[in-house]
Amino acid sequence: RLEEDPAGRVPTLARATADHPLTFRVTCDRIGDHPFQAPTIEYEMGGACSEVYPHCRPKMTDFDVHLRIDVVANRVLIGTQLNVEDLSKRHFLRYRNSVTIKTNVAYIMLRLANAREGSVVLDPFCGSGTILLEALEMTNKTCQCIGMDVNRRAAEGAGKNALSEGYGPEIAEFHCSDARGMRRIVTDNRLVDVIVSNMPWGVRTGQNQSTNDLQQLYETFLRIGWYVLKPGGRIVMLVLRGLQVMRILRKLGGRYRILKCMVVRTTNNLPCILVVEKVERDLLHESIKSQLAYMSQFVNVSKEMY
Repeated sequence: RLEEDPAGRVPTLARATADHPLTFRVTCDRIGDHPFQAPTIEYEMGGACSEVYPHCRPKMTDFDVHLRIDVVANRVLIGTQLNVEDLSKRHFLRYRNSVTIKTNVAYIMLRLANAREGSVVLDPFCGSGTILLEALEMTNKTCQCIGMDVNRRAAEGAGKNALSEGYGPEIAEFHCSDARGMRRIVTDNRLVDVIVSNMPWGVRTGQNQSTNDLQQLYETFLRIGWYVLKPGGRIVMLVLRGLQVMRILRKLGGRYRILKCMVVRTTNNLPCILVVEKVERDLLHESIKSQLAYMSQFVNVSKEMY
């Protein structure tokens, strides 16, 4: 394929010449059930590249080009890895919460939220502040970030993490408060554009109790979040129990529009990223109210009973 189809060539290796040879390494990550192992792919691809590109030779360390071949179920992704360090560790955190979201996951969530320059970003469960640090870096310090956490140590630690990266309180403010305090911190004259958060998973408490507690927590968060979010604003949340949150969203159907739901794989869990958009007006609710107001004149019953 590499010899027959020019479109299938690897541009980073194709530019090697006799005067300027290149070294490369092939790395493979494999997810799913396959009749082969990752080292087999690395060996075969390394051999094929050596044959097609005579001025390139494999080298395990101090190489010029890092080829990635990732096999996920029945999909194969081939590309050149540009970063050297793991992108999930690109923020140096002075304070690290017991549960800290990876930076690359935070970036994906912010992109799904459509966060951009000048946006006001709220994370009511900020922990170490990773999501907000990523938002500030992604928008080149032009967004306004608000972080909240019920744990005072986490709220103060997130503030120190922001200061260590040059983000002062004028663009990154942190408050010790639970999600019920969103309307107190976010006033009507400063509504937020997006809410992005790694929600509590309830893994540490008893299974039955945590499910009931999370039901109430998620519903309270979504109800109050509607009031602090601008019309058309988005909420992006990472939750462990995606089906539970979907049921709550259907219960609040007139307030939010579900845009996307994606299951992701972490070390040993399958959490879900949910993307919802605020609906400015509950049209169905308003329609029923107006019909009741009109039709009540034809019956001897007060419209309040309905």
